[in-house]
Amino acid sequence: MKILWIFLLMMLTPLVWGQVSVLSVVSEDSHTKKEDFLHTFEYYAFAPNTKVSKCQATRIGKKWFVTAAHCVRDVCAKGCTLRLDLLEESISAFIDTKHSAKRPTIFMHPKYNPDVPVSYDFALLKIDLLHAPAQYYARAQGEQKENIAISQAQFRAFLNKNIAAKRKFNALLHPSFPPILVFEEMTRRIDRQLSVISIFNGKRNILHNPYPTDYVKELGFAYTKNFGVREGMSGSGVMTNTGELTGIISGYLGISGPQKKQEYFMFAVFNRELMDFMEKVMGSDYYKMDRKGAYPDYVRRSTINHGEVIDSVKMLSRGPKKIVYPI
Repeated sequence: MKILWIFLLMMLTPLVWGQVSVLSVVSEDSHTKKEDFLHTFEYYAFAPNTKVSKCQATRIGKKWFVTAAHCVRDVCAKGCTLRLDLLEESISAFIDTKHSAKRPTIFMHPKYNPDVPVSYDFALLKIDLLHAPAQYYARAQGEQKENIAISQAQFRAFLNKNIAAKRKFNALLHPSFPPILVFEEMTRRIDRQLSVISIFNGKRNILHNPYPTDYVKELGFAYTKNFGVREGMSGSGVMTNTGELTGIISGYLGISGPQKKQEYFMFAVFNRELMDFMEKVMGSDYYKMDRKGAYPDYVRRSTINHGEVIDSVKMLSRGPKKIVYPI
């Protein structure tokens, strides 16, 4: 609608057009392609005698990523390895980072409780991509079941022959970090189109949300109808079409009854409690992030009744037909 009004304005009053920023129009679709998500990575958390956890993480600073706490809570309780996959190519690299009580690289929100959905399902990862150990490999394809280790020289030779891959690799090592959209403690509808990236075995796909999305103060998180978010995508950033990071993928709520069945996608947003936690953990790096207030430019008043979702979340233990699934 905004673009339509600008078009009409250009047709009716061409002299005024010189004062309208073209960049502001283009930026409305500035975060909709795979290349716009080079700050987001697929990773695995594993430890001896534990099940491997596959999730995603979004980079917000030179050494900092955000992800979902449920991805790392159990696997990393006694220490673990985090392994980030870097490239969507047949040749790629893993970055490994160790986490332990003595040398932590994972910082979970202290209020996170797996029995309470979404609100504090949030963790920070401290990973230095430029200095962490790397393993290079050829990705398994076709009937091949396992990746094949290659040398750093082979990896560099691949990049030198594939200019596009080399450009992506350099961009992800030195990305532009998304601004953080900070929400006030009020129920509001997010006044932007949202999208997330799905990464499985290095393959990237963008999922666009066609539904309205609301942040509900009473719940402490935002929700919308599920638009394809599934297990393995937890921790990925929920992005606006203008490039701001609104929150982190957490779970979905299934509500079923005699007349309908509905699934909602839910995600923790950057409200004051999450931002206070980030400031405490990140120290001076916190102040290097670009932060924007959601109100009033990015949200508007929510006019619908959120009672069904609020009641369902509060009564999870009583209603077997109302279930929250971590993603």
